[in-house]
This record gives sequence, C-alpha cells and structure tokens, in this order.
Amino acid sequence: MRTAAWTGLLLAIASAASAQTATFTLRLRAELEVRDPERPAQALEALPLVEERVRTVIDGQHATTELVQVFRNQTSARLEGRYLLRPSLDARVEAFAYYIGEERIEGEVLERQAARQVYDAVTTVRRDPAILEQTADGEFTFRVFPIEPGEDKRVETTFGEWLRRRGEDVTYRAPVASPSASIEILLRDPRARDLRSPTHELAVERIEGGLRIRARASRGRPEQLVLRYAIEEEPWTPSVWVHRDEGHGGYFVLSLAAPEGYEDRIAPKDVTLVLDRSGSMSGGAIARARDAASDVIRRLGATDRLNVIAFDDDVDPLFHRPRAADAAVRADALEFVARLSPGGGTDIGFALRRAIEAQADGPGRPQVVIFLTDGQSDAAAAVEVAQRDRRDVRVFTVGVGDGVNRALLSRLAAVKRGTFTHIARADDIEAQVGHLYAQIAHPLLVDVAIEVEGGLASRVYPRTLPDLFVDDELVIAGRFRAERGPLRFAIRGTVGGREVQMHTTAQPEVSGRRAWVGRRWAVWRVDHLLEEIQLEGERPELREEVVSLALAYDFVTPYTAFLAIPEREVTAAARGTLDAARAQREAAAARHADAVALRTGGDGEAGMAAAEPEMDAPALARAAPGAAGCASCAVGQRRPLPAGAAVLALALGLLFVRRR
Repeated sequence: MRTAAWTGLLLAIASAASAQTATFTLRLRAELEVRDPERPAQALEALPLVEERVRTVIDGQHATTELVQVFRNQTSARLEGRYLLRPSLDARVEAFAYYIGEERIEGEVLERQAARQVYDAVTTVRRDPAILEQTADGEFTFRVFPIEPGEDKRVETTFGEWLRRRGEDVTYRAPVASPSASIEILLRDPRARDLRSPTHELAVERIEGGLRIRARASRGRPEQLVLRYAIEEEPWTPSVWVHRDEGHGGYFVLSLAAPEGYEDRIAPKDVTLVLDRSGSMSGGAIARARDAASDVIRRLGATDRLNVIAFDDDVDPLFHRPRAADAAVRADALEFVARLSPGGGTDIGFALRRAIEAQADGPGRPQVVIFLTDGQSDAAAAVEVAQRDRRDVRVFTVGVGDGVNRALLSRLAAVKRGTFTHIARADDIEAQVGHLYAQIAHPLLVDVAIEVEGGLASRVYPRTLPDLFVDDELVIAGRFRAERGPLRFAIRGTVGGREVQMHTTAQPEVSGRRAWVGRRWAVWRVDHLLEEIQLEGERPELREEVVSLALAYDFVTPYTAFLAIPEREVTAAARGTLDAARAQREAAAARHADAVALRTGGDGEAGMAAAEPEMDAPALARAAPGAAGCASCAVGQRRPLPAGAAVLALALGLLFVRRR
C-alpha cells in the first residue's frame, strides 16, 4: 500500500559557532521549532517554510514530480540542516539541487561513500556542500551546510514513481506542507476521467497534450495533495509504454488491471494462517499479527476451510488439516490466536514446509497460505522450501512491525505467486487486511506469462509473474531489441479454468520519447539486485552493478547519493576523492551508453505508445462484465474518444518538466 507522507526539513541542527546542538520538529503548518536539548523549556526561533511549489507530469501511470521549497533561517546562528522526504515506497529521487543566494548548485549522483567523504571534508572548513541519501525504502535525507542567519535556503528535488491502479482508480499523492503551495499537474492519459481530490479544490483545463490541473485552496491543512482519477477502457485491456533511442536497445512497461464486476465471484478456498511467535516478534509486532490474523478469520466465508499454525523454532498447528470455517472452528481459531505470546527462535523455512504439507489433497479448491512474520530467519533455507515445492499453493506474506525483512517476504510471495503486504502501524491493519482478503478471495488471471513478437525481450521484471487479483494490477518492465516495425505483446493466462490471451501492439518509432520508461526498468532491475544482496549477502559483482546502473541512470540507492557542491568550494583534501568518484561515474556511462542516450535525449515529446488492444479470446470477452466504454480523457463525464484519436492526442505531448 502506498504510504506517501512528507515529514519536512531539518531533524537535527548544529551551530557552527558553538559546540551546542539543537533539535526541532515539524508541525503540519511546515514550521520548524528549534529547541536546545540542554534547555528543553526554552524555545528558540522557528524556521518556517516560506515558499513551496509542486510541478508534476503524469504520463500514463508514471508521475515525475519537481518539489521546490524555500526555508528561512530566522535564528542568529549558522546552521547545518537535515531534511527528510518520504514520497512513496516506489519513488526514486532523480534530481536534486539547492541554492546559495541566487546561485543554483546542482547535484550529481556519485558512489555514496565517496560522496560522504567529500561532504565531510568540505564541511569541516565551513564550505557549502549538500548531500542527499536514501536512508530507507522510499525515504531520503538531505544535509546542507551552512544556512546563514537570515538566509532563505531553496531546495529542489525531483522524484519519479509508478502510480498503481486499484480497480478503475489511480491515486497520486504529492508531499505538500503549505496550504498556499503552488501546485500544477499535467496529466497525459486519454483514459483518464472523473478527476477529484479530497484535499484540494481543482481547476482543470484541457490543453494540447493532455489536462492541466491546478490545485487551488486546500481543504483544511493537509500534509499532502491527493489526486484521484478513473481509468476508462475496455475490460482486460493491456496498456504499453515504450522508449527507444536510435542505435540502442529499447525499454517497455506493460500494465494490465483487473476489471471490475468480479467481486462477487468468490471461490471456496482453504486458508492456512501461519503466525510467527518468535522472540523477534515481541512488542507491537505480535499484537499486530494477532489482530491481522483475527481479522482474516472473521472475513472467511461459510464455504471456506481454515487452519492456524503458530511457529518459532518449532511448529504448533491448531488442526492437522484445514477444517470448514463454521462458528465453532472460527471460535477455536480466534482463541488460539489470542493466546500467542513471543519467545524462542525463528525457522520460517520449517514452518512454510509444514504449512504447505498440511494442505488438503485434491484439485478444485484454491490453496492459500498467509504468513504473518517479521521475516527474521534463515532466508536461504526459506526460499529453498518455496522453490522446491511443486504444489499449486499460493503464499501471501504479511510483514508486521518495523524490522521487516522485505527482501525475504517479497521473494517468498513472488516464488509462490502471492503478494507481500507490510503492516507498519496498528491503524493500517483493517485496510491492509481488507485488501489482502479481497486478493485471496478473487484470483482472476492465474499462471500468467508474457511473450513479445517483433523483437527480442530480455531482463523482464518481475522475474516470476504473479497472479492478477481483483482490485489489483499487473505491471511488467523489460528491455527489447528489434528492427524497425511494431512490437506485439501477448499476455497469456487462465481465467475460470479457461486459457486466454490478450494482445497489444506498440510502434517505438512513432510513440515519442518517454525516458521514464527506461528509468523505471533500471529502478526495478536495481531492486532485484538489492533483493539478491539482502538474501544472499553482498557479492562484489552485485554491488558493482547496482552502483553502475544508478550512476548511469541517475538515481539514489543505498549505494549512491546526490552530492551538490560548488567547484570553488572543493578543498585540496577532497579533490582526489571527488575526481575518482567522477571517473567511476564516467566509466558507468561508458558501460551503459543506452542510459546516457536516455538522459541526454530529453523527455519532451512523450506520448502514449501506439497501443491498440486486441482480444484473441472470445471466451474471455464473454466472461467479462459489461464493457467500460471507449477510452476517454473527459473530466467528470464519459466522452467517447476513438482509439486512434486517443493515441494521437497523447502523441502530441509537451515538455512540462524542465530538464536541468
């Protein structure tokens, strides 16, 4: 689930004039309250946000956001600031700059350790560098020194993210701290209709290339802008976006959303809940796991069967096999869950094998295992159990608490064609479990595969294609090599026991530039490599490829950072480190010439790829509920737009985000 939230500038602040350190926190009105920890009762002056601008391009379902914020140092001290940005778990920072007076200092992506060494060497002599790093999934911090007394410090950050679709709806969230922020969005998607915002008043204007949206007065004092719009298209319609530079291989991103109208088609299923009660689950984690498991038990239908297994370094099942989820079985399961308390070691692999073996034999009923854990176990052993199993058992992993092993839980779900859900807060349980149960209850397209004709596809992610569930979306990214001509994409799978296939075509030569497609592929490739590192340990070749890709495609990872420093401020002590880091960046550019073409070619004329959907499965068309109508870019109403006109409308595209 998306957790877009913005926390603000300067979690810690240090005066260069004295040894004292002050800290401050952000209020919703984006003021920064400075306090001296030595004298907590004495409040110092606030550092307010005096200007904020958001400029966004949403092309299809990809958003590129430029966030500009100006903070004022109203204290009498020279300060070092630390800024925290949490756009979304899927977001990656692609550009960063700050200002010294009117001078713009643009960041460059360098290997992280080298960037830190340069930053530390320069700040010791009171110079003007800034560094932006990734500190957690979807979390980025920025440090800058100095912020002079009375100075307005301007920060510019650009980040990109894929906007996942739920049913018909796509939601975009932007971190907005000021109720008077200037917000402008260009939406380029002919499928979009019914624009709305629960946080801001919207002014929508149709322009060449799409819709221009200006957010006016905010409703209350929101921490973010929320924009929602519906996608109008024929059911089971794949969409594809492509990019290729002359002389280089191409990129594609393909999506397929589950159509509406299947919500009441609930198949009887066997559900086994596996709860981690090991010592690492102490505190809030075990409480969230109990609450989530109880919520699932209450949601099961009368035709379902249920079992509960508790584990630490041993396994304690409630039943030998799943039993019919009648009132007595539910009561036993709820009591069993309520008694769980943490203690002991953790053996996820052993518990997973026992849960799979305990499933009832025989075809005809979906076999579902829901694993609630923090994932702190022998990752290799657990993944091996999942890979060796040949039974048609879907595994859904739920990470609870703060110390979740995302890599392990994501991999287990991917191997067993389920999904991974993270429940970080108790407040999230009801919504998260509700969505998870909807997925479990409604698997629509299973045994999914993709084929590309007219070109050679490679490096396709995710490596294992998941099932497509109600209220969800399948998103695939890959590379391709092809001569001039159309690409034909085929998605194959099974719906209700019948094999189906859906096709769409794209013409790279006429689809316009959309560099975000290449960057998205690089991000998902790096995510795969980082998952390998977390599961198998840091091998030099894996780390080297992560760094090389991030340097070439320009984004922040745990191994890279943006460093922004005026050349005149580089000290002799830092010069050698900086030159070596830049040489490493040049080597990465030489290794990934296609990434350089992607960066230097611009994003200006991006338009919807020539994607004319076709249906090769009449049975699927008959099985689908009523058609959603033609593609439309109407606002608040359904206005049919011919498919060819839709392609042309977005192919006109316009340059909205300045490439600096």
